[in-house]
Amino acid sequence: MTAIETAPVESTPVTNESENALPTLIVATDGSPASTSAFTASKLLAEINDADVHVVTVLEPLPMPVAVPQAMIAFEEMDSIRMKELTSRLQKQTREYEPRENEWSFESRVGVPAVEIAQSAQERGARLIIIGASSHGLLDRLTGGETAARIAQLGNVPLLVASAGMQRLPHRIAIAMDLDPSQLGDLPSVLSLFGPAASVVCVHVQRREDFPGSDSAAFSRAYENAVTESFGVTRRALSKLSGMRADLIRLNGDPAAELLRYAEQAKIELLVLGLRRHYGLRRLLGGGVALKVLRGATCSVLIVPETAGTAPHVAAGKKDSEDTTLTTYDAALWSTQLKRFTEKNAGRHATLEVDGAEVGALVQIADLPFIGADYDHKDGRIDLMLGDFAGSDRHFTRSIANVGSISVLRKKDRDGVLCVTYDGGQTLLTFKQ
Repeated sequence: MTAIETAPVESTPVTNESENALPTLIVATDGSPASTSAFTASKLLAEINDADVHVVTVLEPLPMPVAVPQAMIAFEEMDSIRMKELTSRLQKQTREYEPRENEWSFESRVGVPAVEIAQSAQERGARLIIIGASSHGLLDRLTGGETAARIAQLGNVPLLVASAGMQRLPHRIAIAMDLDPSQLGDLPSVLSLFGPAASVVCVHVQRREDFPGSDSAAFSRAYENAVTESFGVTRRALSKLSGMRADLIRLNGDPAAELLRYAEQAKIELLVLGLRRHYGLRRLLGGGVALKVLRGATCSVLIVPETAGTAPHVAAGKKDSEDTTLTTYDAALWSTQLKRFTEKNAGRHATLEVDGAEVGALVQIADLPFIGADYDHKDGRIDLMLGDFAGSDRHFTRSIANVGSISVLRKKDRDGVLCVTYDGGQTLLTFKQ
């Protein structure tokens, strides 16, 4: 068994944006060379927007054995030294970009990078999170391959992954357009931060369908109408930005591959992706499309959540809202929370769905009674159990390791969805209403 001891968090005082009309930009950095593009993007955006810039760095603590007190003390001292070194290095890096000394605030946190970055943005009501991309499309250490996608999944704040070598704000923008324009959230508000663009196109990629009737004329007409309607909504929304005019590009094939190919050929400088909402909880567009684009893009990528600009979580028990979501990051609370969840929902029929960055959305179990959920402190796993209580061999258990958070969505007065996030994706338990 291992445990994690964290060094004290060093931070500047928190400013609530409700008390300050200026938009807040969160710059997430790990001090690597890839971070420079995030600082460059922040400086460029701050020059045309009267904005507060808040720099965040996250130190991942070292795991240590709890059975040896001397080892615990040594690890605590090591984390403290690592934090001081990291903070000193990043403060120096920040001073190279901020217009005037101490104009940008700075915060050091300890924990899982994606969780801490999303939490910081939530606490400050940020308008945009900015991270830098390496020459391979992702931050070398801060993201580690998946964190950029997890930041987008965990929060409702738009995320900009600034391309390596970024020197100016984007002039050529491509917007990945789905059949549902609502997945692009409050796009005009987000794009307004970037100033005028010389060229804006909406790119729709039609997948190759293979089901009965997909080759019929009726299906083709319905699909064309849906594309036309979606583009009309998006174009009207964009026209609010100083009369910005968008053109429509139609492509066929794999969405991620076609978007990357078009962005490369058209020399796109900013590729915009929407973030879909699933029963009030976040999912990436196309079950992995965004992650594939982040891995392969050479241009900057902007991920816009469906509900950009609103609070990501509503406190449980709020009387004036039918849907409320409560998210818990503290593992010490999970056992009690899941016990209460089981007491309220055992016996209700549910569907279990896995939404991973690699495999996309996959339904594992459909319409089985929920037996219970439990958190094991010893191995750090959450078990979700479904099946018939008696007289049947239909039983299924989903065991989840490396858990980052638990979210419960309540629809009116009943639990609707349990979402467990973990490294690489999330598991959704959805009840019949």
